[in-house]
Amino acid sequence: MRPVHCTLGAVALVALSGCQSLPTNAGHAERDPRASGLVLVRSYNDEFKIDGGDVRVHVEYAWDYERGVAIERITRPDGTLVSLTDQPELTLNLTDAEKEYAFDLARAHPEIGPQIASADHVYGGFSYREASDSACSYGSRCVHVVASAGDGWRKLVHAIVDLQKGTVVHPHFAAGDVDPYDAAQLKAHKGSTP
Repeated sequence: MRPVHCTLGAVALVALSGCQSLPTNAGHAERDPRASGLVLVRSYNDEFKIDGGDVRVHVEYAWDYERGVAIERITRPDGTLVSLTDQPELTLNLTDAEKEYAFDLARAHPEIGPQIASADHVYGGFSYREASDSACSYGSRCVHVVASAGDGWRKLVHAIVDLQKGTVVHPHFAAGDVDPYDAAQLKAHKGSTP
């Protein structure tokens, strides 16, 4: 299933189903979720008690890139809006396209890009939000990006990327747990397992 991306506005909030799918093999700029405004992250059908009766509903959670907040939208089967609520405390998982965009941003960073290019594994996408971190508090969409050597144990990079800003905010996060390749290893490695 491919993630769904939309342009924010009254029409988008009424009909997320009419949004365009974003191909996961898109280039760096085409994958930027900020351009779409609203990214549907999760949805499911449920049954709620409304006015004393059991009513089938559809629940959607999305990230609003224009306002930097998670939203919850609940509709009846006929599309009638039950509620639309900002959820500033909610930290949503990433869609596959958002995760790839986070990796793209890290690969393009001048300090850590060469390490990531030589890594055997790039993973992450785990949310990071800290009230004491001005770069990654409310309104941010910060995630971890980690690159490791072929053995899976040696971390070459551990960075924090904010998708809301479209930038690497902490290129050397948890620096004490990282052992990057030196210049000779980078030259020798060239993408093969050391």
